[in-house]
Amino acid sequence: MTRFKLLTLLIVLIAFTSCNDEAELKVDVNKEVYNLMKDWYYWYEKLPAIDPNSYADPVALVKAIRFDPPDRWSYVTTKQEHKAYYEQAAYIGFGFGAAFTDDGKLIITFVFKSSPLYANGIGRGWEIVSIDGQTPTPDNYNSLIGVTEIGVTKTFIFKSPSGQTVQHTFSKAEIEMNTVLMDSIYTFNGKKVGYFVLQGFVEKTAQELEALFQEFKSEGVNELICDLRYNGGGLVSGSQLLGSLLYKVNDSDSTIFGNYVHNNKHTDDDTTIYFKYNNSSIVIPQVVFITTSSTASASELVINALKPYMDVILVGSKTHGKPVGMYSFEFTDPSIDWLIVPVCFSIRNANNQGDYFDG
Repeated sequence: MTRFKLLTLLIVLIAFTSCNDEAELKVDVNKEVYNLMKDWYYWYEKLPAIDPNSYADPVALVKAIRFDPPDRWSYVTTKQEHKAYYEQAAYIGFGFGAAFTDDGKLIITFVFKSSPLYANGIGRGWEIVSIDGQTPTPDNYNSLIGVTEIGVTKTFIFKSPSGQTVQHTFSKAEIEMNTVLMDSIYTFNGKKVGYFVLQGFVEKTAQELEALFQEFKSEGVNELICDLRYNGGGLVSGSQLLGSLLYKVNDSDSTIFGNYVHNNKHTDDDTTIYFKYNNSSIVIPQVVFITTSSTASASELVINALKPYMDVILVGSKTHGKPVGMYSFEFTDPSIDWLIVPVCFSIRNANNQGDYFDG
């Protein structure tokens, strides 16, 4: 859910600031971030009155002033991390996702094909017993997994679903993501049921979904199960594409997918996006989504967008509860690597349904 806007006042700032005056630059950058939040932030009226200069950097500033709850999402990242994830579908890591069970076990939920785990036959359902000799817990997991740098090496002990234990040492690398993690076609009561697991919405997701639905269409699939358990969201365009593949519209239709609603300073930016005609769309009477608390943002958006038009069946647990979107704001000075990504709008469906902060 990203678009770029420039903090244009920084052009003036940079022109008159000494390159050696890093402290003054930090102060002015924080001030600009705070002013941005007071302008574009969806809950700008809830921002505390603070001195932005008292925070070390924009990362600390945004985390401290965001309106939490409900806002657990506004954040600061770098241009390279943002570009790598959304445009190049890549990130630095080990190439797997994992979650803790109620009894404290750390279970792998998915593995990307470029991951060293995949190459060694380790996949979904395996348990991570230890990392560098320590048992992972929700409190220590982030520190055990290490910093986000290429070459960080960890020794894992894994246990397969059948009870086999193996040890491997892996190093973090740039992982290329495949967002369609798996897909199958089943025949049940004379009907062909398509099933697929979608991990997120990045630029390459469009190509993956187009190819998948072409296959579903050619195989005569007439029912669908979409597994969004591990889908934390991403680009609205990807969500819009999935919705358009699940609900077929004519080329001339203006069928509402969602309405953007901004704060009262930016009502002129309110806009409507629509389902789009797609030749790969299939005609189905209903769609089943499998969800968990990790199903968030753009994945929740497609569920909500479809509700006015077809039967939507949810299986699993409550979704995350993020009915809002974000813009990415960058500075004009290329030496400032931060991107500020605050919540800027809510999204409602054609029936004006939204605000599902409880999932």
